[in-house]
Amino acid sequence: MNENNFINAHRKTWQELEEILKQRKLYKRNAARQDRLHHLFFLYQTVSGHLSIARTRYGDTNTVEYLNGLVARAHQVIFVSRTKSLSKLLRFFTRDFPEQLKKESLLFFISAGIFILSFLFSFTVTIYRDDYALSFIPAEYMNALNENTIGSNANLNYSIASVVIFTNNIQVGILAFALGITFGIGTVYVLVVNGFMLGALSAAAVNRGIGYAFWSLILPHGVPELFCVFVCGAAGLLIARSIIFPGLHSRRRSFTMGGKKALLLLIGTIPLFVLAGITEGYFTPLPINALWKYAVSLLWLAALFLYLFVRRKSYGK
Repeated sequence: MNENNFINAHRKTWQELEEILKQRKLYKRNAARQDRLHHLFFLYQTVSGHLSIARTRYGDTNTVEYLNGLVARAHQVIFVSRTKSLSKLLRFFTRDFPEQLKKESLLFFISAGIFILSFLFSFTVTIYRDDYALSFIPAEYMNALNENTIGSNANLNYSIASVVIFTNNIQVGILAFALGITFGIGTVYVLVVNGFMLGALSAAAVNRGIGYAFWSLILPHGVPELFCVFVCGAAGLLIARSIIFPGLHSRRRSFTMGGKKALLLLIGTIPLFVLAGITEGYFTPLPINALWKYAVSLLWLAALFLYLFVRRKSYGK
């Protein structure tokens, strides 16, 4: 195929790419933007192939120069778009999420307080009357705990930790968030029930002389997971507040605004849930001295404190 025939065969594709690059709507943030970028990337790959063919067949010609410029412009748009997306994602987790959580710190502490008070109540009851543990936790949890009281603390099986409800903390977190729509009643229920369960189970472990080993299996992943549950609880309470106290807005408008803020809190917990899952799967079961596991738990606490409370320099959006 000579150069003129090559140009005629692919002219429409080149013109389409050129027109897309000229359109301002490519840069607008809306639902169709992602589709436009995908189409742009497809055309970019196609025209890049044409450029490679033209260089090989026709050498240094005006066609090659034109295609080279067109591909360079498309590459710049795609690269800038992807860079901005990564920058926004990084900014969300390093600045937007911590700042949003600080704004709703009262709800966070209320969420944590509900859980901790429930934990302390069931722990206190069970530590004095071990048989009352069954009022807070299923019988199979107690059976799993009893099976691991034979021998020394070192023989405590990881199955105890696996039956604790906090291995399903992602589900607990989502429930605490979603049930905010029940005027917060469901959110409070989730926090109370799970506080009861952990408190009773930990007291039962203490009564059997395996509390030290028990907590070494819970805390390494439990610290970040509990933090996430408290955040999700705060998100659920935020939804409830927006419904109960709409302020100057209509109830629907208030719910929409509160729901968006609550969703940001939920999304912000995803990386922490993932890291907690990795810790639970690969570190917690390791047959190492429990002191190392407690040390990792303290590191988690320190990291979360720094993440949330260290002042960040503001930068432009």
